[in-house]
Amino acid sequence: MRIYKFLLTFIFYFLFLTNSNAFKAGHGELYLSDYAIERFIEYIRLKGGKKPYIFVVDHGGNVTQYYFCPQGTCQGGEGAAIQECETWSKKYANGDKCSLFARYRTIKWTNGINKGKGKLSKISSKLSDEEIISKLYELGFIGSSNSTSQSSESNKQTANKTNDGYELTGKRSIALNWQNYSDLIAGTIEFDEKNYTGKINLPLPNKDGNCTGSYSLQKNGKGTWQISCNNDMGAAGTLKWIKDGGVTGQGRDYNDNKVKFTVSSQG
Repeated sequence: MRIYKFLLTFIFYFLFLTNSNAFKAGHGELYLSDYAIERFIEYIRLKGGKKPYIFVVDHGGNVTQYYFCPQGTCQGGEGAAIQECETWSKKYANGDKCSLFARYRTIKWTNGINKGKGKLSKISSKLSDEEIISKLYELGFIGSSNSTSQSSESNKQTANKTNDGYELTGKRSIALNWQNYSDLIAGTIEFDEKNYTGKINLPLPNKDGNCTGSYSLQKNGKGTWQISCNNDMGAAGTLKWIKDGGVTGQGRDYNDNKVKFTVSSQG
């Protein structure tokens, strides 16, 4: 009888550990708040024998919780971390659901850019704050919710003021170099901007497809961008306005290939 009870206890414990590792990572659009970014950097940089284990975040990108463990194999914990995160979200934020964002130093949350595995999704503790933030930009986790209320002077000159702020639409020439893409992508980019965030439409050459995406502007003419194409290509990164009113940008695609582009001035 004792052996029977022992076996039941062992099976229950085994199933508990197995199920505790079965929590699915978050999926879909997620923009981290400044606070969440700071907490993630803190998590990545854990020292003193503390091994980053799991990092969870609410779907609004505002509330976080992370667990660490000593060097070695870690098990369980996701359920408790998610429950604590959701409790705090109800108390201090919008009561959003929480999901797994990272396991160890690999971002598991998938969003169309980040695949949740491989070199592109792994964040090294040796990276500087700026490099970690840039990585989050490239993976599409910093966007419109992190935008400030400023843009470059050249953009202000073409903005049409409305009761809600301003609107800006138009077309510009673009030259884009996509690593491992045979042709230089040269054409016209259409944009539709309102209050420092906008939408992008970019046809690819040789009828290879079309890319759509978004961008957001921050102070000092800096910002972020991301695009998804109907030929399964996609990329994200950072951009900046230059003195003549043009734009330059860089980033990486799903397969960690480099992407660079230049958009002409207003002309």
